[in-house]
Order: sequence, then structure tokens, then C-alpha cells
Amino acid sequence: MVFHINSWRGAKIGFIRNFVREFDGARLFKLEENFRSTHHILQAANAIIARDPGRIPKTLFTQKGDGQKIEVLSYDYASDEADAIAAEMGRRAAEGVAWHDMAMIYRINRLSRSLEEALLKARIPYEIIGDVGFYHRAVVKDALAFLMLAACPDSRQSDEAFRRVANVPRRGLGAKALGQIEQEAQDRGLSLCAAVTTATLPAKVRDSLLAFRETVSRIGQIPDMRLCDRLDTLLKETGYYTMWREAASEEGETALQNLSELVGLAEGFTRLQDLLEHAALATASPNERGRDRVQLMTMHRAKGLEFPHVFLPAWEETVFPGMGERNYEEERRLAYVSLTRAMQRATISSVGYRQGVSARPSGFIEEIPAEHRVTGWLRQQGRSKTRETGGRFRHTMAALDAMGF
Repeated sequence: MVFHINSWRGAKIGFIRNFVREFDGARLFKLEENFRSTHHILQAANAIIARDPGRIPKTLFTQKGDGQKIEVLSYDYASDEADAIAAEMGRRAAEGVAWHDMAMIYRINRLSRSLEEALLKARIPYEIIGDVGFYHRAVVKDALAFLMLAACPDSRQSDEAFRRVANVPRRGLGAKALGQIEQEAQDRGLSLCAAVTTATLPAKVRDSLLAFRETVSRIGQIPDMRLCDRLDTLLKETGYYTMWREAASEEGETALQNLSELVGLAEGFTRLQDLLEHAALATASPNERGRDRVQLMTMHRAKGLEFPHVFLPAWEETVFPGMGERNYEEERRLAYVSLTRAMQRATISSVGYRQGVSARPSGFIEEIPAEHRVTGWLRQQGRSKTRETGGRFRHTMAALDAMGF
């Protein structure tokens, strides 16, 4: 029988650790041979988990040979890290590695956005396991709907956006009132947003919706306003930010983080149409992309899975093990699990600055013995190379190298 003990599901790992002591006659059998990973990967994982003072002593070994050392890389920004990983995936695919034999495993879902963006730019097919992609998330769809409605409130093209956000946050717009607006729009040939001005509605609902219409229309008409600033202003003045701040829950915090990511992403676009087309590309169904796809998932989702090539981004103290009240022993076990998902190659990376906060590499990296890791890509060992850290110029050179220039 195999036990999986996960503190995040409320289980108590002490039940397994104390089993032999609690039950007379119980015997402990250690299954220490690993049939998945190579020696360097296992030794790296063993070194990290060995520092867990409460664990039952066990040292994995393998007969699969030494294999490749763990690659350890550092970058300035998350976008640099994501682009470099995507470029390396492209190189390995060119060398014959199947997309589905590569995986990116990260600590928390919100880290996927920059990774998705890099894969989209590099035209690398991917699939997110156990979660929805960034552009599939409800708050992101809401934010894009605000932009669409502000851009053309009097066009029927904005009707779906109106349906999505006219009552977010709540403005008293129920099914009956929406039906009246729909009928008014149909009778007069108006958009739903325009029909608010003439539809027969309860006074309180009408006043609320008229104020909403005025807000989005006014912000949409501000000349020479950057797309990212227009989005940020819409989210502020419609009360959308406030709604999630007042949620006072993990869901609210995650929503605000996703919105911050989207506003940052919008800085790279000058036209709304370009952003919407980019989002449409990202939300293409899995069947449209084919079956051979890179796998993206959180560390918890990765348990029990295995891949020949595993990339482990965002190994920074602020993310992994993370700040606050996280169970450090559980984080250590996740590091162990993540590394041992790799069968042949494991790559760990970190950045110096993520989501507006300076960061330093996770302490777990330093716990990996020097003889089992290398700094930089393995393909660069033994030849002169530019440091992975150091800004956009070096990142651009890496991108050109990835394209064969």
C-alpha cells in the first residue's frame, strides 16, 4: 500500500511517521530504489529532503546512471526567465524531444501567466493541468469586458461585455431588469448599454446603471490614454478593485494579483483589438492545438507524474518556500517531489525581481551539493557565455541565439 500525505488536504503526516511506534508488531519496509530519475537528480532531491528533521530516514538510489546535472539559472525578471525557458524548449524540440516530454512545474497558479505568454510568443503548444489558463480566468474576462464596453458602449458588439460586467459589482440588475433592457434594445435597435437610458427600470437600478454607463463611456473617450492606464482606471472607478479588496479572502487576493498581471500585460499593447486577439489565441481549445503539448502545473498537481525534461521556475524565497505562515517542512517535501518528477533533465531558475518585489534564490538551491548542479544551461558549459543575469541586452542576445542567428 502506498500513502500520499498532503498537509494541504488537512492530512497529518505524523500518523505515518509514528505508525510503527503506535502499533506493536508493525514493520517498516523502505522502498528506496527509484526507477524514474537519474543519479544527479536523486542526489539533489535527497540532499534537500534530508534536512527535514522529522522524516523517516530514506535515501533513494537508481541504476539508471549519473545522467545530467541539475541546471541552475538566474534572471533579472520573470519575463526573461519565461522567454529563456521557452527558447530552450524550442531547442530541445529541434533536437527531437517531444513537447509532451517537457513540463513546467511551479509553486502557485498565478505564476503561469508569464510562462504562458512566453510559450504563446514562441508558438509552443501547451496545456495547463488542473487549472484554467490566464485568459480563461473570470477576473481577466471581466477586465477585458470593461475595456470592450468602454471602447464601444453604443455598438451591439459590446452587448456581451455589458451582460458580463453591468452587475459586477452588484448594481441591482436582476434577470427581470436585464430582460427589459434586452427588449428595449431590440425594439429601438440600440446596444444594451445605450438602452439603459430609455428602458423602463426601477429608479434605483436605473440610476446605478446610468452612472455605470457614464463612467465607462467617459473613460473610453479620454484621448491619448494608454491601454493599460485605461484598464486600471476602469477597474478603479467601476468599483471592481474595491469589490475584490473587500472580499478579504484568498480568492480576493488572487483576483487582485491576476488583475495586476493583466494591467502589466496591457502595457505591451497600444490597441485594444491587438490585446483581444492575443487573448483569443491564448484561449484556443486544446483540440485546436493538437495532442502533443508541453505540460504546465503546480507542484501539488505534479505528484505521481513523471517527465523526461522538467523546468522548475520561480525558486525564490518570496515564492518558494514563500513568506508568511507556510509549513516549511511541506515546502521542503514539495521541492523533493518536484525534482523527482524529472526522469532525465531538471532545470531550476529564479529571478531577482518578480511582481514588483525584489527576490533572492530559494535556500533549497544552495542545499543541492555542488557536484550535482551546474550554473547555466548544460549546452553552454565549457564555452564562453554571457551571464544569465544582467538585463534586456543579454536577454535579446539569448533570443537571437534561440532563433539561430
